[in-house]
Amino acid sequence: MKILFLIREGLAGFKRARLSAVITIITVMLSLSLIGIFGIIVQNLSDTFQKLYTHIRLEIFVDPSITPDQIDSLASALLAMNVFENITFISPEKALQEFEAEFGDISNLLDTNPLPPSFRVTLPGGYRRLQDIESIVKKIEAMEEVDEVQYQKTIISLMNKYFLLGVIVASAVGATIFLISTLLIFNTIRLTIHARKTLISIMRLVGATNFLIKGPFVIEGIFQGLIGSLLACGLLWLGIDFVRTAFFPELKIPLYYFAFLIATGTLLGLTGSYISIGKYLR
Repeated sequence: MKILFLIREGLAGFKRARLSAVITIITVMLSLSLIGIFGIIVQNLSDTFQKLYTHIRLEIFVDPSITPDQIDSLASALLAMNVFENITFISPEKALQEFEAEFGDISNLLDTNPLPPSFRVTLPGGYRRLQDIESIVKKIEAMEEVDEVQYQKTIISLMNKYFLLGVIVASAVGATIFLISTLLIFNTIRLTIHARKTLISIMRLVGATNFLIKGPFVIEGIFQGLIGSLLACGLLWLGIDFVRTAFFPELKIPLYYFAFLIATGTLLGLTGSYISIGKYLR
């Protein structure tokens, strides 16, 4: 029965101090939305980098005069290296089809097909260091039938150089945002309870126990954190849906982000109210 009483009193706190409750909920919503936005940006950038790392593709251009037997021989040599996840032969005709699919029909501008045959190979995700990739490229270029090997050397080099730095900076910025948001929520809850210190004093004078005084405020804090986090989730969902529709169709937000925001908002509401009310009961 005490629990039901505390819940009723906690919900009644919304009616007694509607403005402060609304301010707290809005603070929680905006703070968690900021955390969520930062997390989504970092998550999608990380996914993009990881996708590039796990799909490092080499374009191996071969001599246009190569014979079918030489193509089979080169394909066997590439398979024998045991380092490729996928090997695909691209004939000049197929290369022209891919080019026209991307840039438009150019058949009326050309008398002959200028595109050479090639092999398109994919390295598995374990290959991230530029030195390892360059070692494989040198072995391929040493093959007699190979003219040139192309890959995203500049991008991989930049990622090797700045990825770790980016992780450190993102972690520092994320921790700072989380800390500021937490302090903001705590201070808002503290000010809300401070505005009702007279009520707390009266309850102590009439003999209410610390449990009965603290309970409704803690319940109220939990509900404020829960409502604020749910609103933040709704705001993020609408924002992501808009951005996906208008700009980036591949933008995604993992479902566990919503669970994290709800748990964080509820926990901050509980902790903030518990600590704040404890100040007036010492």
